[in-house]
Amino acid sequence: MLSARNRFQYQIATGRGTLPVAVILTLLIWVATSIHDWLNAGSLVAFGFASYLLLETETKFALIRTRTTLPAASFLLLYAAMVFLHEASVACVLPALFILMLLNLFKSYESTHAPGYLFQSFLFFGLGSLLLPPLAWITPLLYIHTISLRALNARSFFAGIMGFTLPYWFLFAYFVWTDNVTGIYPYLTQLVLFQPIDYSVLTLTQYVSWGVVLLFSSTFGVLYLQVAYKDKVQTRILLRVFIWMSLWLNILLALQPQYVKELLSLALIPAAMMSAHYFALTFSRISRILFHATLLIWFLFCLFNLWMHFFNF
Repeated sequence: MLSARNRFQYQIATGRGTLPVAVILTLLIWVATSIHDWLNAGSLVAFGFASYLLLETETKFALIRTRTTLPAASFLLLYAAMVFLHEASVACVLPALFILMLLNLFKSYESTHAPGYLFQSFLFFGLGSLLLPPLAWITPLLYIHTISLRALNARSFFAGIMGFTLPYWFLFAYFVWTDNVTGIYPYLTQLVLFQPIDYSVLTLTQYVSWGVVLLFSSTFGVLYLQVAYKDKVQTRILLRVFIWMSLWLNILLALQPQYVKELLSLALIPAAMMSAHYFALTFSRISRILFHATLLIWFLFCLFNLWMHFFNF
């Protein structure tokens, strides 16, 4: 039975007003940091669309056994707190591409149309690698997940390769058409280029942001694994993909810290999903403490980043 002390957590986790409040807070924080550069609205739109896709993914596969908008709300609040992500760039579309990759990957679960879904999944990853070349290093690991999704066979294997390479074939065709065949070389070189590990490129706010995301991902990932047996088999498999993706992204960030903005924007996705799953379904004394601690951490985290932004530290 739900404890009276957990009622606030329950209302936030399952209430209809959670997402609108998160949207309003995100807008207020974004306006406060970007009021002098409205071109940064592209970042707000891109992350807003990504939050919608995350909510659609959770709803379509019933990843959380109750009605909730907490995954999208958590994602937006984390984005709002990371002021350095408010700057618009082409890389802002990466979270949307990443979620679309996951969406199609999940659709391949025990599907007779798995090759088509995996083609689309790898296609979105291929598009993402044009903007963030190190993503190509994670691509082979997707095949490990297709095994647990029971979607790997000869056709789906080659469909994945075709999907990932298709953007590069189109790019190559463009350079051939413009009589600049060698123009494709820099894009291919970036896929295998390992740049020196240099943490001096990270700012204090980025270190703190990475720490918060890593804390949320690891804490709620471990807590989920302890109660995963309560979910049906398909849900367990899909949520474990989120946990593994969080691990891959954080390892990649440790190896290539110069891509901190792009990789952190992707790491927000599993962190938001796993924390939302825990708070929407677990109402114990520990969850109540963790819920209030999470809200406090987010508030202090947001306040810290705003302070650093406005005072140019």
